[in-house]
Amino acid sequence: MFSSNLFLFLVLSLTVNVSAGVYFFLAPVLAFPISKSDSEIAKRLIKFYKEKPRLIRKLFRDQIFAILLFSCGLYCSSSRDTYTKPLRNTSSTFLIFFAIYLGNYVFKFCQDFLLRRELPLYKISLLHHFVTATTYGVIIAYRQNSISGVVGLLFEGSVFVFDLNSLLRFLGVSKTGWLVLCTSALRFFLTILLRALCPIALLVITLSSYTPLSLEYVPLGFFFMNIVFFAMINGWHIKVSLEGLKKRLLARRLSYYYSRPRAASDGNFTNGMELNNVTSLTQAITRTALPIIIPSDANFRLSSPVSNVNMNSDEVSNIAVSRHERTLPQINVIINDTPESNEPIIQV
Repeated sequence: MFSSNLFLFLVLSLTVNVSAGVYFFLAPVLAFPISKSDSEIAKRLIKFYKEKPRLIRKLFRDQIFAILLFSCGLYCSSSRDTYTKPLRNTSSTFLIFFAIYLGNYVFKFCQDFLLRRELPLYKISLLHHFVTATTYGVIIAYRQNSISGVVGLLFEGSVFVFDLNSLLRFLGVSKTGWLVLCTSALRFFLTILLRALCPIALLVITLSSYTPLSLEYVPLGFFFMNIVFFAMINGWHIKVSLEGLKKRLLARRLSYYYSRPRAASDGNFTNGMELNNVTSLTQAITRTALPIIIPSDANFRLSSPVSNVNMNSDEVSNIAVSRHERTLPQINVIINDTPESNEPIIQV
């Protein structure tokens, strides 16, 4: 009963409807208690929700389903069926999880298509969603290649951290704070673990005991296509995660370097979570401005070679009258000190 096509279609339809309910109703329900908070992060979240409500709804829905599907992946990876029946005779429990996953990506395809003007690289996202949904449709229809379905469920663990990192960026959390640095590090290590090490380990275990040639033609084609397609996608995720971590480490080092004098004098340290446009050590460093006097008097100009005959001594007290040199007044007097009234300026 639980593995029948009608029941699986019911699960898929229910997943799409629950996704729509979460998308439309979860964010407005959470916005009310969050708006009562006086914290800066809560104020920014409410402001961002008012400016771009559809993006906040998308992030909330994607986060919830990423946690749910990653939990299903952990269950499947610890089940004996993953290792005893990795290619054929997929169990009914796995088929239910795969139907939920398929419903999730059917909704994500429609969601991202409607939000395409607000999403960068939306064409790549739509292609990924289409390939993923088609793959799971073939797995459910043929009851084969369950190992690829389990690997896809484990991918959702890194999706959760990716979305969390995007949310922190939208909220303007300081890129030099500990929260963003820890999130970037967690994103990199989870991407390596769930998108590189786990898939390779599961494929090695499967191919050491079973051959993919036992699959029918359509599942066999999708088996090899998934290896190529998701290898490129996962390689791109690893590259982006590594570059993001390197940028955060560099920003943290620069922030620490420029804040050391102030931290040593005040004895203060940075918080784990800092928000942009909020006073922090790097922003609180004050630099003493040097008053620069723009010459507006003849006493501040280069003097031409003249004779000291028939000239008022008061007018030439600040001018070098030698025919062989042109000099300016002492530079530290110009920059640092404003001369008093009509006092003469000492020549260099």
